[in-house]
Amino acid sequence: MERYLIPVAGGDPVLVTRPKTVRHVVAFLPAPTEPRCGRFGSFTQWAALWADHGVASLLADLPGGGDSTVVPRPDAWVRQAGAVHAQAELLAGRKPVHLLARGAAAALLPVVRNSGIRIVMSPPLPEECRRAAAMLRDDEVPDADVLSSVIGLQDIDQELDGDVRPLLNWAADQLVKVRWDLELHAAHRPPRATSAITFSDIDPLARLEITRVGIGHVLAGLFDELVDMTNWEG
Repeated sequence: MERYLIPVAGGDPVLVTRPKTVRHVVAFLPAPTEPRCGRFGSFTQWAALWADHGVASLLADLPGGGDSTVVPRPDAWVRQAGAVHAQAELLAGRKPVHLLARGAAAALLPVVRNSGIRIVMSPPLPEECRRAAAMLRDDEVPDADVLSSVIGLQDIDQELDGDVRPLLNWAADQLVKVRWDLELHAAHRPPRATSAITFSDIDPLARLEITRVGIGHVLAGLFDELVDMTNWEG
């Protein structure tokens, strides 16, 4: 396994984890304000785990999160996500490319899927994106459930997180459509996709290590099944 950075014109570098033999490729799109490592390093942990299964990973540092130096405007957000997807296609060649988004980053997924599967962790409703934007303006009392689903955090720092408001309002319009094939969602939230995996926590990346690792192992074992379209029939 090797790890390296790929520069992106007008954006931040993409972190690649590549096994010796690539069977699948996954592009990670973190939630707004979320660093590319995910809560407690989950995304990088999954990348290492999946490499043992022949799955290469590309981690985006999207505007508005982590160490990104790009102003978090919707056009910059879309451009960076597009660059990550393009790099994933180059790395994959003819292999499947899966897209995994968290929270409001689901708005960056294409309406029509290509060679792989579109997966979303905790997809928010459009109105929840708008509510989260209002919370960042201090117009509403923070709601941990809404914030977890939209930006991947249960609390906010107005000074640090307020810049992503334009992203959330833009995402609300995009999320009217279901842009994913499989979702991972909390038990108290009804799924919007026809296929879903349920977990018990509000935020599966924030509490138990066994939950985070378990989700990683479940997805690692699913990639071959997910690209077989006969498994989606009926």
